[in-house]
Amino acid sequence: MEVPFSEILSRIAVIDRDIAELNRLKSRLPADRPYSPTIQLTFDKQINTLLNERVSLMELPVLHPPLWLLPKEGEESAEQVSLLKERKSLLAGDLSVPHPNEQDVINFIREIPKTEVHLHLEACVNKETLKFLYKKNGIEVTDQEFEDKYNFKDLNGFIQVFFFVQGSVKEASDLGYFIDSLADYLRSNNIVYCEAFFAPSKFIQNGLDFDEMVEVMVNRIRQIEVKDGISIRLLVDVSRSFGPENAMNNLKRVLGLKHKEVIGIGLGGAELMGPAKDYAEVFKIARESGLRCVAHSGEDDGPWAIWDAVNLCKAERIGHGTSAIQDPELVRYMKENKIPIEICVTSNVFTGKYVRKEQNHPVRYYYDQGLMLCINTDDPDIFNVNLTYEFFKLYRFLDFSIDEIIDLIRQGVLCTFHPEKESLWKSMEEKIDQIKLKYNLVTEKQVNTV
Repeated sequence: MEVPFSEILSRIAVIDRDIAELNRLKSRLPADRPYSPTIQLTFDKQINTLLNERVSLMELPVLHPPLWLLPKEGEESAEQVSLLKERKSLLAGDLSVPHPNEQDVINFIREIPKTEVHLHLEACVNKETLKFLYKKNGIEVTDQEFEDKYNFKDLNGFIQVFFFVQGSVKEASDLGYFIDSLADYLRSNNIVYCEAFFAPSKFIQNGLDFDEMVEVMVNRIRQIEVKDGISIRLLVDVSRSFGPENAMNNLKRVLGLKHKEVIGIGLGGAELMGPAKDYAEVFKIARESGLRCVAHSGEDDGPWAIWDAVNLCKAERIGHGTSAIQDPELVRYMKENKIPIEICVTSNVFTGKYVRKEQNHPVRYYYDQGLMLCINTDDPDIFNVNLTYEFFKLYRFLDFSIDEIIDLIRQGVLCTFHPEKESLWKSMEEKIDQIKLKYNLVTEKQVNTV
């Protein structure tokens, strides 16, 4: 559908105004009030909805576009040069100025290639896919019930949404739709490589076959890689929620697989219900079998929990790790041993155990101390966030420069389990350099070498 250019510009102007107003109101929230995280999350959801609409508008076919949107090839007159500058200012923006437009920063971050390694497959399922699956499987759920589920106000409400998503799956083939939804999210944020958690325990309890579920997901992952060049790898969540015996059973199932797309295990679930030390044997067998091992830790428990995860379980990455800041020795240990922390700012603000607002998140301290970090969303479709906006929060609330954000994207690549990290980063860096040119972030001297 083609849309008149004036209508697109008018709507974009309204969106930019509304985003600025929402950000202004959000900044005026009192600090560290019990109700603040919930209200902040509401603001974030609405802001992100508007940002996604803005991106969609920029991609619409334009009816009778102005000539300066379609510059002529060949030599350019002074008038054409002026028009091109006007076109560039609208479509790209200038990030070389001391205080660039925030929307330009967001657009730049969205365009550059990224990786993500801490997100849950079930939390990447969009509402449209979820409604389709419920209808396909003959389960009646009203639009109001959907809205009520996603209008949660605490961690328990979030867990209920997670179970609600899992409840839509009645046969192994349904997991193919989960992978498709994940791929949509990755494309929209230009994520070229990701590692996603898959939690099989509830599905197995409901009678689904583990090997069949994995087969469905792996086939879709391979198709997506051929079509889009996006690499997806799976980490099976052995899960604290069902106890150590169930975790060992999940590990045995993983050990029986031969798919390169399933690369390891992760320890998720309610941290206070299952200390990492209870899963040391599971991790030992996994490591000895050549699987990669990661653990959620320090999200809902203190630094001692992280010590157990890295010393007893030998976790190669720590998910969240917000309480590590309480123990300088632990920070030093993780730096010296190059153990990355999977940062999830919005998720941590929402759960509110150690972080009540973005400005207080320890990611700034961790970065300044030289820890290896990667930025993630955790649960994008449940929190209605995306990786682009997670990076933007670092810029807006924690004083990260654009150069530091690019460095975090580089670190994110090094934190992955990709077999050729340096090669992956080199290809990403070349694309980033081209996009930097578009946003006037490269000097004339650098232009000649790009």
